[in-house]
Amino acid sequence: MWKKIKRILGIDRKTPRQLAFFEDANAYAGIYMSVVIIVLELFMIGSLAHNVLFESKKRSTEWIIQHLSAYLVLIVMAVLLLVFCIRYRGKKLKYCVNWGRFIRIFFSWVCIAFGMYISYLDYIKGEQILTFLTMILFAVCLLNWRPIVTLFLMTLSFAGFYVMMGFGKEITYATTVNFIIYWISIMMVSISIYHQRLSEAEKSERLEQVNEHLKKLAITDELTGIRNMNYFHEQAAVIAADPNRESGRLIVLYVDIENFKTYNDKYGFEQGNDLLKRIATQLEAAFEGDLVSRFSDDHFVVLTKDDNIADRINTLSHSVRVKMDEVYLGIKAGGYHLADGAVDIASACDHARYACSTIKTDFDEHYREYDKSMDDGVIRKHYIINNVREAVSQGYIKAYYQPVVWSEDKKVCGVEALARWIDPRYGFLSPGDFIPALEDSRQVYILDKGIVEIVCKDIRERMNSGEPVLPVSVNFSRIDFESFNVVAYLKEMTDKYGVPPRLIHVEVTESALTMRSEELGEAIGKLKEIGFTVWLDDFGSGYSSLNVLKDYEFSVLKIDMNFLSNFSTNKKSKPILDSVVRMADQIEMRTLSEGVETEEASEFLKEIGCEKLQGYLFGKPMPKQELYEKIKTGELAVSEKISAISESDPD
Repeated sequence: MWKKIKRILGIDRKTPRQLAFFEDANAYAGIYMSVVIIVLELFMIGSLAHNVLFESKKRSTEWIIQHLSAYLVLIVMAVLLLVFCIRYRGKKLKYCVNWGRFIRIFFSWVCIAFGMYISYLDYIKGEQILTFLTMILFAVCLLNWRPIVTLFLMTLSFAGFYVMMGFGKEITYATTVNFIIYWISIMMVSISIYHQRLSEAEKSERLEQVNEHLKKLAITDELTGIRNMNYFHEQAAVIAADPNRESGRLIVLYVDIENFKTYNDKYGFEQGNDLLKRIATQLEAAFEGDLVSRFSDDHFVVLTKDDNIADRINTLSHSVRVKMDEVYLGIKAGGYHLADGAVDIASACDHARYACSTIKTDFDEHYREYDKSMDDGVIRKHYIINNVREAVSQGYIKAYYQPVVWSEDKKVCGVEALARWIDPRYGFLSPGDFIPALEDSRQVYILDKGIVEIVCKDIRERMNSGEPVLPVSVNFSRIDFESFNVVAYLKEMTDKYGVPPRLIHVEVTESALTMRSEELGEAIGKLKEIGFTVWLDDFGSGYSSLNVLKDYEFSVLKIDMNFLSNFSTNKKSKPILDSVVRMADQIEMRTLSEGVETEEASEFLKEIGCEKLQGYLFGKPMPKQELYEKIKTGELAVSEKISAISESDPD
């Protein structure tokens, strides 16, 4: 209630923008008002001169002096106000707000005094008091005062003039009533104008705030508060093209936070965002005065001089490196020197990024600069990104199949489809080259969709031949689930080629578990309704946790091959594997272990109850022709259960 009263009276606090809006509005009004008054008073002076020179009924000398003095005083004040307001509007008076208020207040009192004086002279002669009312309107309506100020000004002016009128002659009851009505009417009009102007000021302020926010967003990263890539590209190009810069000194750094995704998954997005803000602040402090921007996600770029970069990155990495419940954080960075006159900042960032990627698995190395030996890798990466669609459509992408066997009898019970790229230009491209490149560019879904269609086509051919059909597992990542409707596409392909859904095993890779649980859970449910079997791939590789087993309905738990690394020498491997298999059995999940390369590992997995095995011990990924040939010659024995594929699910 008190707030409303303060707002009505105009005694609430105004923001600097609102005050500036009122100052601007009053400057405009001051110009109009002073011009009008100057014109009117010049007209009155002209009329006075005409009376003196040409009319027979002349005014008295006293009357002429009284009025001429009042006209001249008012004109002088109007000219003073006009000059000030014009200079203020022209931004030539930056620090004269208080002077402006003083001039307006003084001018208003002069106007009111003029109106009172002239109207008093008119009133005692029995004429109207229009000059007083006009000057009151000028002073309190054209110029915007707070209502409390208007109330004071109006009350004092009307009361003073009322007293003056009483000295001149007796005031009638009708005049008193009219006088009060004038006071109320002008007061209401002035308050209405004030609140209308206040509403305009608030609206203008909101628009300015929105515009400032949009301008800030155009150059600022909303999360961290540092500059964004739009600003980085623009400013870096200007700096790089400066002919006065030191030759060969500028370097673009691409900075990556180690294990940020694991940290984000473990502690949640809020703490992950806080971490990004802290590291952004540390980067700006480490490269004070340089251009620092957020590239994307947990990646940053810096344009700086090449002064002890490796030492600075190592220092920064050590300051960031912490261990939080087995999550290690640190900094990796790649650098690319800008050649003289180079302004292709996008390519420089990409080269620095590539240099950073080459040390991603090197624990003790935090910084590497791009050199010519990396050119082939970058060219190949761009080729992969730009040609993946053509590779799929032209058949350069092949599906290779790796056998999966029952641990009990080592007979084949299925295969996993793995992508291979045999390119007319580069020949056999390693999955280690094209899969990371496609994941970085978020185009891996093109590859995965292509593999699904190849698999469905191969199964259809095998079914048409009347030979036993092996179930095939295909992989889907988080990018797949985000890029297209996995459920709808699998349904479309199996319908197109007439493949029973039970022949397709959907392996959901660990990265997909970072999606919102509702979306992934819904997708898994729909896949199982249609008839697909859904596996959890790479269990234990980093993102997977016990919560995953609790929250999602997977049929098969695929144990990551890292559990079998150094199997013979690592004493912890066996009890961990034994615990995982027993746990899966208790929650009614079947188990498959990949990466099996020795008889020792195979026998141990059989003993602890792991049902399926996959690895080089039983066969490497191979083309379908080689797979079928090995089955035909008996080198690979197919489980008898496969012959009943049309009647039951063999997984």
